[in-house]
Amino acid sequence: MEFDKSLIVFESNPDFADNPRGFYEYIIKNTGYKTFWVIEDDEILNALKKRGVNCAKKNSDEAQRVIEKGKYLISSSFYFAYHKKRGQIHISAWHGFPLKVIGFFDSASANPKEFEDLKVITTQSDIVTATSRFSHLTLSGMFAMDPRKVYETGYPRNDIMFYANAKEELSKLIDIDLKQSKLFFYLPTMRKGLKAEGKQFDENIFNFVDYDCDGLDEFLEAHSTYIVAKLHFADMQLINLEKRKIPKRIIFLDSELMGKHLLTIYHIMDAFDGLITDYSSVYADFMLLNKPIIFSCSDLEKYQKDRGFVVDDPRLLMPGPVVKTQNELTSVIGDLLNGKDEYKNHRQYLMPFFHKNLDGYSSKRLLHVIENNLGVNNDINKNYSYLYDDCKSPLSQYLISHYTYELYYDDGNGFSENKKVTGKYEIQKFKKSHIYLEIKLPRVDIKQLRFDPSINGGIVIKNFKAIIEDKELKIESIINGIINNGDILFNEHDPQILFNNLDFMQPYYMVEISFTVCTTFSEEGENIILKTCKRSADSKKRFKRLFKRQK
Repeated sequence: MEFDKSLIVFESNPDFADNPRGFYEYIIKNTGYKTFWVIEDDEILNALKKRGVNCAKKNSDEAQRVIEKGKYLISSSFYFAYHKKRGQIHISAWHGFPLKVIGFFDSASANPKEFEDLKVITTQSDIVTATSRFSHLTLSGMFAMDPRKVYETGYPRNDIMFYANAKEELSKLIDIDLKQSKLFFYLPTMRKGLKAEGKQFDENIFNFVDYDCDGLDEFLEAHSTYIVAKLHFADMQLINLEKRKIPKRIIFLDSELMGKHLLTIYHIMDAFDGLITDYSSVYADFMLLNKPIIFSCSDLEKYQKDRGFVVDDPRLLMPGPVVKTQNELTSVIGDLLNGKDEYKNHRQYLMPFFHKNLDGYSSKRLLHVIENNLGVNNDINKNYSYLYDDCKSPLSQYLISHYTYELYYDDGNGFSENKKVTGKYEIQKFKKSHIYLEIKLPRVDIKQLRFDPSINGGIVIKNFKAIIEDKELKIESIINGIINNGDILFNEHDPQILFNNLDFMQPYYMVEISFTVCTTFSEEGENIILKTCKRSADSKKRFKRLFKRQK
């Protein structure tokens, strides 16, 4: 399949943000590539269209057509992993420095199905961005993926901090005197994720036991200071701020207003005098600005137990004071406003741990990796698959799948679950398998037979034969499948083959069934799907349905 080498398709969560956004800004200003965004939010979609940005609604036919056409697919996670075809390049630009455990280390995802999905999407990715050697090693380790396809380009979103007019952009979002005020940005991590992670923001947005709304407001006003807060977008959907007692000098950014102006936190980051966060990896980005960072961690021990960190003591990676009470927070802010920045040298000491490059050229480096195809051939999971395919390799044993067949017999009262014979056969996942079955039947009068080759489908059968007492049975009908020139494609649940020439009721003893079978994921299976669908009258609908199910 030919792909458009001049087309880059973008996606992020939230929309039009994060590392894909930073990379997009570089691409449209410095290259001739065509760009296209896949967007979920209708308001952002409309705002982008008004500005002439090529985009379409996520899961729409238009978006799907462009995804299938583009050579390069870039997302802030692994969204395009299930769309990517061989020959396309999938860039997972990722969305944060790994302080918290993720991937195979994340207890929030500790079930086999999620780990299977994780292996699929990480294998489908060709290039993953990192900011330093440490993030390189932790990302590849926690995702169990080839470290050679992780590149220390830096994060493109951080490029925005180097060129954006932060205070001018912030003035579009909040109405205060920015010149005469001291500003702290409060950006806590997500709490309402796959499971409870640390304390939720049920009582107050800092989880302080000594929270005093009026006292905090008085302190901030006395120091001409504001705290501008933006909770994680997943938490904002669950927290009702109107029912909370919030100091007047804590201002929450309006996500809809940010979306209207197409702004991200990286457009405004440099407007702040300091950052307040807990375990959000945004502090690693903020370090590039060489400004103070306060870690508000009233639930450190609980969060460590619930979610976990990449090191036993996360304070080793926190270049700033850790506060657990409101009194401690105001004390630290007061010191900083008085010029007492005790962690300035420590931030510089830890900087190489977080960032290999301290400039605004992450997008340029990422484009170099993409254009030179540096990540395409660096993947042991893709390139060494022959180790599983080679029957002489001990790894080939892991490609064998066991399928259950069912042979139903009708003694005149129809088919039923208590009138069947079941058994198993083996298929090597990416090769043809030749199957021969001798199935013993009870000595009863049999009027009709039905053979179900598997329970869930997902197979292609060729050269099918069923013989009973030297007589070959004829196929009457195929249920939940398509037959074409002898090829039988079963991609639906509960596939069935019915026979029609059992001439009279009599006791039969043995049925011999033979066929060649492969999975729909094998190369031959895909070829048969294409051939079958092209020849069918409703080829387009069948083609889309079959491949959608395979994803």
